[in-house]
Amino acid sequence: MIKNRKKRYGIRQQVLLIALIPLVVMTLILAGYFVSTRIADNKSALIERGETMSRLLAQASEFGLISEMTHQLSALSQGPIQEADVADVIFINRDKRVLYRSNHFTLMPDLKPQPSHQTDDAVWLFTTPVTTQGIIVGDSPETGSAQIERELLGWVVVAMSTAPMHNRENQIITNSLLILLGGLIGTFIIAARFAETLTKPIINLTGVVKRLEEGHLDARVDTQSYAELGSLEKGVNLLGEQVQSSNQILESQVEKATERLRKTLHHLKNQNIALQKARQRADQANIAKDQFLARMSHELRTPLTSVLGFTNMLRQTDLSFEQQEHCRIINQTSTMLLSLIDDILDFAKLQSDAIKLERIQFNPEQIIFEALEMQSQSAAAKGLELAYQVDESAYTDVLGDPTRLRQIATNLISNAIKFTDKGQILVTLRTLKENHDQKQLQLCVKDTGIGISEEQQTLLFNAFAQADSSITRRFGGSGLGLVIVQKLVQLMQGSVELSSTLQTGTNICCSFTVKTDHKLLQTIAIKPQKTELIIFDRHPESLNSISNMANPLVSQLRAYATIQDLETTLSGIEGHSARLIFGLSANTDIANQQKLKITEIFASFKGSILLLTPALASNTDEFSHLIGNAQLTINSKPLHRETLKKWLFQTPINNRLLRTENSTGRPLTDTVILIAEDNDFNRLLLRKMIEAAGATVFEARDGEQAIKRISEIKPDIVIMDVHMPRMDGIRATRTVRERFPNLPIIALTADVISSEEHALRQAGVTRIEYKPINDTRLINLLTMLCGKENQKAEDVTSLSDEAVANTNLSKYQMSKEDLHQELTTQTEGLQQAFKQNNIKSIRDHSHQLIGLAGLFELPELENCSIDLNDAAKAGNTRKVWEILSRLQRLIAHQQYLD
Repeated sequence: MIKNRKKRYGIRQQVLLIALIPLVVMTLILAGYFVSTRIADNKSALIERGETMSRLLAQASEFGLISEMTHQLSALSQGPIQEADVADVIFINRDKRVLYRSNHFTLMPDLKPQPSHQTDDAVWLFTTPVTTQGIIVGDSPETGSAQIERELLGWVVVAMSTAPMHNRENQIITNSLLILLGGLIGTFIIAARFAETLTKPIINLTGVVKRLEEGHLDARVDTQSYAELGSLEKGVNLLGEQVQSSNQILESQVEKATERLRKTLHHLKNQNIALQKARQRADQANIAKDQFLARMSHELRTPLTSVLGFTNMLRQTDLSFEQQEHCRIINQTSTMLLSLIDDILDFAKLQSDAIKLERIQFNPEQIIFEALEMQSQSAAAKGLELAYQVDESAYTDVLGDPTRLRQIATNLISNAIKFTDKGQILVTLRTLKENHDQKQLQLCVKDTGIGISEEQQTLLFNAFAQADSSITRRFGGSGLGLVIVQKLVQLMQGSVELSSTLQTGTNICCSFTVKTDHKLLQTIAIKPQKTELIIFDRHPESLNSISNMANPLVSQLRAYATIQDLETTLSGIEGHSARLIFGLSANTDIANQQKLKITEIFASFKGSILLLTPALASNTDEFSHLIGNAQLTINSKPLHRETLKKWLFQTPINNRLLRTENSTGRPLTDTVILIAEDNDFNRLLLRKMIEAAGATVFEARDGEQAIKRISEIKPDIVIMDVHMPRMDGIRATRTVRERFPNLPIIALTADVISSEEHALRQAGVTRIEYKPINDTRLINLLTMLCGKENQKAEDVTSLSDEAVANTNLSKYQMSKEDLHQELTTQTEGLQQAFKQNNIKSIRDHSHQLIGLAGLFELPELENCSIDLNDAAKAGNTRKVWEILSRLQRLIAHQQYLD
């Protein structure tokens, strides 16, 4: 508040205040002192006058009081009563009786033996006692010194009026105020003059400074003062000149800088235009890359499908050993090429952040086992022992992306098998840490392969790079496996650690984070069987893995790594109470030695036997002599925990479970599936394919009809084509998801590009299947989604296996005439769309032709259809007309069958 007042008052007002305040205070103090002194003197004078008058009248009234002569007392009072301030004179005898008074008004005198006075508001009473004075006779010293006794005769009371005194006091105050006012006025005039003389130069300086602040740099002060103020005026003028000069220099510099900035902005504008064009070119390049990846996926997968399909058909015929070996090499190299294509596509998706992690319920141990099972035959072919160990805390279901975890495990295990010639591969899964809503797991793959030097380890996580060039020549591969693993692990909020020693082996560990949910079904504790279990396996890691799985399930367990120890133990066992697990070595030489002992050991043992064999299809015939043993169960390595439980608790597990046995079961029995496909031919093929697996099939021709049929029949699974008239598959899926959030939806598309895949996943599809349709993979996927994995056919390959089985017309009971009729219908639709210049319709028909050509392995028709689709996308009408003419000739003369 004080600061605000200072800001409100100028320097002139402040100087006036500084000069006036002390003077006014001193004047007020002196005036107050003067007035109070005069008033006090006036009162003292009245008191002194009243006491004097009362004393004199007392001396003169002695005789009158003695004689009580009132006329004499009246004569005494005539003189004083004439005074203006004397109000009354009263004479009172010793009996306190009034003998005489000059006026008549009420008084209450206080009669005391000594003189006194009473001060009231209007009248002051002065009372003096009257005593005898006595007569001195003679001048004798004795007589003169004697004390004369005085006698009280009465009292004299003088009443003094205070009105004259108050009048004099008022006059004193009035005069004092007039003098004070005159002094104040004179002081103000002098102070104002002095303040003006002092502040005028300062005010002039302030005005000049304000004008300088406003930008009037030519403002100057008139130098009129001396001493300090004169120096200040000269300083302000000098400062103004310097500021004006500096401002002129600055304006010149600013103009130059502005000109440079204008040129720079013009240059930046040109650069931005160039960058925008470059970005457009980059976007076009990305689009072209996506289109290239989609086309290459079709172009490369179609011939590979034929190669793999016909190779499998050849291997099922009577071939010589040399021919079988040639087929094996063709199958192996084709599979490697297909894996290379998948790695490149996955790497491209990871580079463009097109892969989004799912969050679904799965069991980590089951995923690791599936990855091991897929690679088990490759490991067995090289004589490698494949084992896995899982911590008890990693058994329970979690929320995450099982597909990406399976991809990580498959890459690591396949690398370990590729670079290991002898020994074993151990896969472990353990829990690093866990809290209330998530846990961190660690997957480790340890091999006894060639190892990697420290210098070479720095290259492992670079794209298209391996430890050295000789590895690419010896083992093949794209050099993308570990790069893909690292990027997937980073997406899962984890890290990759690698330790390796040359000629000793490699251990690579991937930590990743998954979500936990207490609502998920937890592992139910199983009461151990009161039985003795004997386990034999020559390899310590496999023996330890089986023992860890079996230990909580049995009351007594014994594990052996040598045949001699096993035979010694079995010789002392009688009856059927014990059970035996015999692990056959993956090493061919060791396995041949063990096979010589198997018949004898199994014949002498009376209990149940579980024989674990390497995953080699060629070994099944040599166990045919053991099939007659009712207590024998044959299973391939590695052993799954659930299989072990079923065997121990005598649950049917498909006795003698061999990987090469075929089953003619119908895994989709009692399953209702809706097919939404606008192409009649594709819809018929899908129907026959799925009905062959035992499912009940309903059909829809577009997205709107699919939504209506879903509401009516409540299917278990929906197969939704992406490109359909009226309402496409993406919009239909989005609508279905609002009403049926848990309904499995499989999207069918021939476009392997990230933008469409992202749109499908945003819409809520469960899985995406790419055309041409792989019937084996599709049936396997349908079986998994409807929860009937235990009923699926034994010849169904893993979902992660990308090898495409051969499909043909006879397989689906389709004739060449049916196919030709469908292609003719599509051609007529293309001609009608071209006449109407309907680009969307041309793309739809070409898309359907691509799917048909890929399904029935008609590469020339597929290439022509893809070219037509690309030309329609580009809006090149002339090229569309040329390709359409070529397509008409191709279909009219049935050249696509050549």
